[in-house]
Amino acid sequence: MKTRILDAARELFVKDGFDNVSMRKIAAKINYSPAALYRYFKNKEELLLTLKQEGMEKFGGMQSHLTDIEDPFLRLREGGRIYLDFACAEPEYYELLFNRRAPSFCDPEKWIGKPHRNFMNFKETVRQCIETGVLGDVQVDIAVASLWSSVHGLACLVSTGKLQNSLPEIDMDTVFDQVLDFITIPQKERVRQGKDDES
Repeated sequence: MKTRILDAARELFVKDGFDNVSMRKIAAKINYSPAALYRYFKNKEELLLTLKQEGMEKFGGMQSHLTDIEDPFLRLREGGRIYLDFACAEPEYYELLFNRRAPSFCDPEKWIGKPHRNFMNFKETVRQCIETGVLGDVQVDIAVASLWSSVHGLACLVSTGKLQNSLPEIDMDTVFDQVLDFITIPQKERVRQGKDDES
């Protein structure tokens, strides 16, 4: 029953917005009494935070093999593909995790939480890419923000079908690699040119 409650809540939260969904509305969707929901969750905040944690675990599970990839740039590429795949395969979780502000009924600190291990692993991979010269001479936080915003924007466009609709000729199988190359190759070229100038 707990799974049915979470599934119904996830669908309603994404469709109608956090503040427009009540415990009563969730109960009605699965033909359950509102009072019975409180046997599983003490309030709407706990239910939502449980959903968020469930989504992060799914996302983390998809990334579990990244630690086996030694080359940081290949790891960065694979991590970006996973982010894109997660947005397409789990659009409701993706929306909850990455596109929604803290709702009025939820403690902002609980909602935001500490940086998740998935993010810390991503940041470390970016640091290693900079260390090896593949991203050029750039601050880690700037590179993280640039790469994350680029992949996030691409994921939003792909998961909603807007990219395919606006650019029907684009190859969806290679779009991530091509976008990542577009972002990083100019940096690589600047590094190469700098080395050429020194020699």
